Amino acid sequence: MCSVVRRDNIDTYRTPALTEADARWLRDEGFTVVQNLVVLQRDGRVTTPTKRDVQCRDVTSRHVLSERRSHLLTELLDIDAGSFPSPWNLDRRTFEHACRATSDHRVVLVGDADNDLMTAGYAIVGRVGVRSFLQRLAVHPAVRRRGVASALVHHASLWATGRGAENMLVNTEPSNHAALELYRTLGFDVLPDSYVVLERVVTMTPSVQS
Repeated sequence: MCSVVRRDNIDTYRTPALTEADARWLRDEGFTVVQNLVVLQRDGRVTTPTKRDVQCRDVTSRHVLSERRSHLLTELLDIDAGSFPSPWNLDRRTFEHACRATSDHRVVLVGDADNDLMTAGYAIVGRVGVRSFLQRLAVHPAVRRRGVASALVHHASLWATGRGAENMLVNTEPSNHAALELYRTLGFDVLPDSYVVLERVVTMTPSVQS
């Protein structure tokens, strides 16, 4: 697998979030942990946020990624860059990958007219069977602590439960106290198993000369 990646001119392979048990073999193969994550779960629908004046709408990833709406994607990626440090912020390719990690998904948007922002925050939510995943949540720094994040999670939950999901999972870094407090306030519980993301520099195995 790593040899194929190297042939595509990619220098580093990064794994998805894995349990410690799943990561053990990769550690033995030279992968190192670059991010630790905790996973939270909320059963049932997230209750209505106390601030009801934050209006959300959900659109398809095709809507966001269309060429004639390139300004929208630019706004979302700018918000993402203000919420996640490099290399964890998204570009167009990784945004599309996050959306399509599940075939059934939506991008949830919030606007903010008071701050002249076309978009104040966004979330990506996906569903597989009775389980949903909050793939991404980012809010513009100018409008944080105004109920935008809660409204995004609530709308994502409405969309997911309306399609048969019975619970929602989300992960975040253990040092992200603001995110942990938000999810706990919304009724999420931390699961006992932690997750890790690993990386390894990709190298080609020299061919054996006869």
